[in-house]
Amino acid sequence: MTMKTSTETKQLTTYQDKKIESPLKLALRRFLQHRLAVVSAFVLVAIFVLCFGAPLFTSYDPIGMDLAVRNQAPGGAYIFGTDTLGRDIFTRTLYAGRISLMVGMAAAAISIGLGIILGAIAGYFGKIPDMVVSRITDVMMTFPPLIIMMTVAAFVGPGLMNVILIIGGLRWPATTRLVRGQFLSLKNYEFVHATHALGLPDRMIITRHILPNTLAPLMANITFAVSAAILSEAGLSFLGIGVPLPTPTWGNMMENARNLIILQNQPWIWMPSAAFTLTTILCINFIGDGLRDAFDPQQLFN
Repeated sequence: MTMKTSTETKQLTTYQDKKIESPLKLALRRFLQHRLAVVSAFVLVAIFVLCFGAPLFTSYDPIGMDLAVRNQAPGGAYIFGTDTLGRDIFTRTLYAGRISLMVGMAAAAISIGLGIILGAIAGYFGKIPDMVVSRITDVMMTFPPLIIMMTVAAFVGPGLMNVILIIGGLRWPATTRLVRGQFLSLKNYEFVHATHALGLPDRMIITRHILPNTLAPLMANITFAVSAAILSEAGLSFLGIGVPLPTPTWGNMMENARNLIILQNQPWIWMPSAAFTLTTILCINFIGDGLRDAFDPQQLFN
């Protein structure tokens, strides 16, 4: 009898411990168990430190030219070598990362914000608002995003702010569909009917009761939006319609790879920016996978 009581007490204690632990702590614990996501987070932090702390790691001017040392292979004073104008590749790669990362985060913030607003309106109110938003979303998703961005960029011209607005203003459809689906499902739950019965206004129901319950699937979507924005900026700059020179970005640094001689004989000119872009996008995607698993409500309490 004593053994049985002890076992029951232990099970009750374990259950109480799990009950006390908040969903956020449970999600954090599950994320830390995702080794690839944790390693990716450390690597991504290192990239941010290198790029935004560039003056601490290099003393060269990212746009300063020295024709006497142009086309030098990696080694000596230039660990990544120099380009055709004698600019230090390592310095340009770090300063370029600042622009590419800022474009990615700012454009993702715009696209996620638009997606949440439009998706919430369509999913909550339904009927005509849902039909209008859904049809616009369908049209936007019919065409490849990069083609639309290239067309718009050709009309408005290159520029940092233009690139941010173009990418952010054209990458919202996926978020809109996700949020709309969540709202269509959640608005039929009993807690939402209870808020209606209490007479709460629609704005409060949307922002305080339904939207917080959509954050779990949105967490992964936000990270993927950042990586997609970085890749879009790289693509536009590679094609010469993104951030204009001499401001370095990973995309316009890779534009040198369009020159066959540089592509074959001087890979150090374009490979560092390509490697940083690839590593950053992979890290963000792996972190997104980890967040998706961590905030999955079906596995959160396992």
